[in-house]
Amino acid sequence: MLPRRGEGHWLDSARAAVLPFLVARAVVIGALVFTTFLVDTLHPGGRAGLRAIGTTRSGLMAWDAAWYERIASLGYARAGRQSLRFFPLYPLLGRYLSFLPGLGVKVALLLVANLCSFAALLLLHRLVGREHLGKGTDTRSLWVLSLWPAAFVLVMGYSEGLLLLLSLAAFYLWRSDQPLWAVLPAFLAGLARPVGLLLVVPALVEAVRWHRAGRRGRSHPASWAAAILAAPAGTATYLGWVAERYGDFFLPFSLQTSPRRRGLAADPFVTLYDDGRDLLAGHHLGTALHAPFLVAFVLLALYLFARLPASYCWYTAATLIVAATAPNLASLERYGLACFPLSVALGRLITRRPAERVVLAGLAALLFALSCLAFAGLYVP
Repeated sequence: MLPRRGEGHWLDSARAAVLPFLVARAVVIGALVFTTFLVDTLHPGGRAGLRAIGTTRSGLMAWDAAWYERIASLGYARAGRQSLRFFPLYPLLGRYLSFLPGLGVKVALLLVANLCSFAALLLLHRLVGREHLGKGTDTRSLWVLSLWPAAFVLVMGYSEGLLLLLSLAAFYLWRSDQPLWAVLPAFLAGLARPVGLLLVVPALVEAVRWHRAGRRGRSHPASWAAAILAAPAGTATYLGWVAERYGDFFLPFSLQTSPRRRGLAADPFVTLYDDGRDLLAGHHLGTALHAPFLVAFVLLALYLFARLPASYCWYTAATLIVAATAPNLASLERYGLACFPLSVALGRLITRRPAERVVLAGLAALLFALSCLAFAGLYVP
């Protein structure tokens, strides 16, 4: 059943999004200040110390943000072959915005990331409110997404905020029976990140739902066909450009799946066992931390299948399969962040006030801790 129209106001959603947005940034900036103070005070030595000094000095432009800055400033050719792993929409937006007077590339990228993150929160509030998932679920979902343990990348120069905005826009339009309007955000999501391609799954599920409902509404089969093909078309557009310039259509994916990076697919149970063993033994802490998060995500996904519409469920399943089949679980928390139905599921689950307070406080503590570890160079976001 489609959500009803005309509930609430966009301004109400904006008001609901402001406080979670600001609190999350206060936590992340506080973690950066705290980590910088520790590094400057303790003067750690060795390779780990040099990495900590480098990441704290880079601040909000550390890790992958530095790649986006390089691409936006120099272009792919001068940024190096490895830069092709990063899809073009976000650095392009940062590059063009930096042409405005007084804005450099760094500031432009951070502006794009944070503005998109706020807009994504606004859309999430609207979308969840229209789904009628229970009183307060829309607001709780905002807090969960804002305080998600990996949500520090929404403050940094990362493309997750952009992907979230485009994914939520596509879902909002699919669920409003406007598949033709959803073509643009889905296409752009395919240009924003490799996982944007996964939007083909919920688009297909929504098209099947529309067909089974007797093709009711204003949409047309051709509109749903375009909606299904939009995200793959966006991805294919970038890959086609790479093929024309570098002679290899799949080069961005082959670079990402090399043994030095993500690697090829692996048995998730073996990976989970190895990481859990490392966590208990105190080895490879940054990597082993991912294991309990994967277990939590799977449990949330099971709850989600029982409570949310099918398109949310299958989008989550596709995302978790991609994340869990990597030889290592690096960036798992970012996958969970970009897969917004997990935040909605947790927001719907914590209906009692004491549980809400405990969960949100725990998420804020985890956000602060992982932010500190990332800024210290001990955790790969």
